Amino acid sequence: MSMTWQGAGPVPARFPDLPSGTVEYVRIRRCPSGGYCFYRLDEPNAGDTCFALGILSFLGEMNADEKTTRFLQNLQYPDGSYPSLSCALFAGWALRMLHAEPFHDPSGYILRSLPRPDPRTRVIDSLSLFEPLRAWAALADLYGVKIPPDSGEAVTATVLSFRSETGGFGVPVPTLQDTRIALEILAFLGQGCNDGGTVSFMNACGDPEFGFLGRPGSKPAFLEQVHAGLRLALLLGVAPRHIDACREFVRECGHPSGGFVRSIFGGSPTLEYTARAVESLAILAGFSRGRRNYSFPAPYM
Repeated sequence: MSMTWQGAGPVPARFPDLPSGTVEYVRIRRCPSGGYCFYRLDEPNAGDTCFALGILSFLGEMNADEKTTRFLQNLQYPDGSYPSLSCALFAGWALRMLHAEPFHDPSGYILRSLPRPDPRTRVIDSLSLFEPLRAWAALADLYGVKIPPDSGEAVTATVLSFRSETGGFGVPVPTLQDTRIALEILAFLGQGCNDGGTVSFMNACGDPEFGFLGRPGSKPAFLEQVHAGLRLALLLGVAPRHIDACREFVRECGHPSGGFVRSIFGGSPTLEYTARAVESLAILAGFSRGRRNYSFPAPYM
């Protein structure tokens, strides 16, 4: 299994399900000091910057940006570390899209920062217990850091310990997001986990109205859940059962501003949800053409 997906190519800027103002929605959120901020103050952050650049790069609309490059490089500490693993991943991914590198080698920071998920930890619905571990594995992949065998084995065992008899992953109950992220961690480590049980769990989360649900029978759906289902389908190489419902759900999350919101029932658009929507539409376009892979500027979302 590989996290490097190649194939369908970029989505054209006039993709039929993409609001006409998406590129402008992103551009006006660039901060004067460099970087991006979804609420349009000069308060850039790594996450918004990385999502914004991902959208622009994917749509063929990104240009060189020295101020943003410097903003991202300055997020790193002199010893190669960052405020968090997620900050390191967002900054590193964004710099790679800008054809730039961090000031300092982050390899040592990555190797000494292995997180250990605690099953007693409770996270909000839009996040996953596995996020820090996924960020760590993705960073190692991004920078080509060789993970020591004992660390790789420990991470694999930890992830598999969260697998349920349904084929899904997570605590206290398996969810689509936890399952998608768990399989991505295993993929970054060169491991597979597709014995049919995970496909069955993914299909159980399918829904003819929303496309996917966060877990079987749990309505309504949210954009990050549909996005997780589509990413999981790519990892498993299995087309979703409700492609048209997925596409309609994502389309209905579009906002007049050109961005996307989390729910079809309204909300404020963000760069994160816009990036997830754009990638979801790309995945759906590939499945509709009978393809089960595609290329995205970064497989680290």
